[in-house]
Amino acid sequence: MTFNLTSSLTSLSALRDRRFDPVAAREITRLGCAISLLVHFEKVGDYLDWEVGIHGIWIEFTSESGRKETATYLPEVMPEQGEFTDFVPAQTQ
Repeated sequence: MTFNLTSSLTSLSALRDRRFDPVAAREITRLGCAISLLVHFEKVGDYLDWEVGIHGIWIEFTSESGRKETATYLPEVMPEQGEFTDFVPAQTQ
């Protein structure tokens, strides 16, 4: 089951993560794989109470349509993406 879940999430990330261009067929032979685990979650009083590049963050919020949403930011990915506040859903600010 773990392999199937990992495989499904890998495909989803490679082809449908809107933060990145989809993986092209010519890139497949050059791909590598890493798994990041976010553990020991703690509640904080402010959405900016973390260090980009050191900590990961999991945010839960309600969208404008009233739907419960989540967002996850891994420590090794955020430095590549620019300012964190550019990506934070407006509802959390």
